[in-house]
Amino acid sequence: MKKIGFITIGEAPRRDIMKDIEPLLSDQLEILQAGALDNLTMEQIKELAPDKGDTVLVSSLQNGISVEMAEEKILNRLQECIRNLEDKGAEGIMFLCTGDFGDTFSSKVPVVYPNKLMYAVVQTLCTDGKLNVLVPDAEQVEEAEKQWSRDGLRVKAVHLSPYTNNLEQFREKLAAAAFYDATYIVMDCMGYSAEMKKIAVEVTGKKVILPRTLATEILKEIVI
Repeated sequence: MKKIGFITIGEAPRRDIMKDIEPLLSDQLEILQAGALDNLTMEQIKELAPDKGDTVLVSSLQNGISVEMAEEKILNRLQECIRNLEDKGAEGIMFLCTGDFGDTFSSKVPVVYPNKLMYAVVQTLCTDGKLNVLVPDAEQVEEAEKQWSRDGLRVKAVHLSPYTNNLEQFREKLAAAAFYDATYIVMDCMGYSAEMKKIAVEVTGKKVILPRTLATEILKEIVI
């Protein structure tokens, strides 16, 4: 049986994300998971919190607690996750994070980065020159607008956490959000679910790009 690996910047396994991913995968694939925060105490996790100027990442723990961390402080741990999954026989790996890691990591097998896939899709589809982006945390708004506008798009980022809002709260806050009159919304976090995408489509009437399902389809093409 072929094996595929998933890496979370939080704590593995990410059952909340995999509930949308597993139905898309063949039952002939064995799923492996690894997390940057695996086997850490809360005190150790707190030491990874962002300092001023750090790139903010948001994820969750097994107990459901949402945590912030600095991208710069977990890069070595993420590289260890890649090596771990390779050693266990993974033939393809996918990050359960939409962070822009550039070419930071090395791997012997193909690695799927949702951020890179979404960026390519957006550049192809957003012919109206505008884009709406959802991010989990207010501290990510400025960085998201900078990142997604780098090729000339006008970008409006809105923060709405997939971790601290139930579906009804998510619907209410989404309805009150100020979006551009643009065709697409990118849900720029793997924490957003298929249920949240459905709500976003219903509330806004826009086309919504969900990274967890988009990236999984590409991973399947590589491994199966």
